[in-house]
Amino acid sequence: MFSMVGIELESCLSAMAWGQWMVVNLTLEEQLEIEKQVRCALAHHDSQSVAKLCASLIRQNAYQSRLIKQATGHIAEIEMQGLLAERNT
Repeated sequence: MFSMVGIELESCLSAMAWGQWMVVNLTLEEQLEIEKQVRCALAHHDSQSVAKLCASLIRQNAYQSRLIKQATGHIAEIEMQGLLAERNT
């Protein structure tokens, strides 16, 4: 049986449906802060600054997307190893 910081893995998995941990739930405060930043960018008068910001965000999004793909692949591999080890015992 695997354990993470004193919590049994099985209880963690049963408490959270498959893939549920990947659902993003923003608080109202976070949603409002994002909307504030979006409106600021949309209302900005300097198109050159907005273009630079856009380019930076495109790069950042690509890196974060790759990181998330790698992390979820690694997590799936670890979960599969755990299930196989459990089956073999």
